[in-house]
Amino acid sequence: MVTMSSEKAVRRKQDTNGGQQTTAPHTPNSDDTPNHLVYKKMEQIVEKMQDENSGVPVRTVKSFMSKIPSVFTGSDLILWMIKNLDVEDQGEALHLGHLMSAHGYFFPIDDHMLTVKNDNTFYRFQTPYFWPSNCWEPENTDYAVYLCKRTMQNKTRLELADYEAESLARLQKMFSRKWEFIFMQAEAQSKVDKKRDKLERKVLDSQERAFWDVHRP
Repeated sequence: MVTMSSEKAVRRKQDTNGGQQTTAPHTPNSDDTPNHLVYKKMEQIVEKMQDENSGVPVRTVKSFMSKIPSVFTGSDLILWMIKNLDVEDQGEALHLGHLMSAHGYFFPIDDHMLTVKNDNTFYRFQTPYFWPSNCWEPENTDYAVYLCKRTMQNKTRLELADYEAESLARLQKMFSRKWEFIFMQAEAQSKVDKKRDKLERKVLDSQERAFWDVHRP
């Protein structure tokens, strides 16, 4: 899981119970940010979407020799929005879905383009740790650590896309004098990730990648 190094970024701490992250706001107070009310309205909708009884149906899908954990389809999302929100039609639901996805509240698991389609494309909810109301201001060093870590994980789904490889090469030049430190941070995070349950890692990897799709598209 990504850890911000900037003093300007909101500080977070690792809860020892189950490896879950908790937020520790550092200043400014998130209530003072211009977009705070918009974020809170979106987050209220997301919380309703995640209700176990009346929310969007989330499930683990079995495919050939693998499982896809904690996903829902675009069509299920749009249907839920039409039934439960004050939207007039499918077009308005799609517009709201695009807006919420662009802010990172949910994301397609196989595409870094944060949009919503009314079909069987699989989506996943973002962890509240990465919600924009937490006032994330990730720096280039944080992105460098993340990309460097990805190169250490021998998984096809974690291979760098062309634009990410180009970003990594540019960041290596930019931070050539401190690259050893960045590499050590990435290595430490990679070791922690490898100790996680396989399905948990798959979910967390996708959530971290979606976070960077918002902040470094």
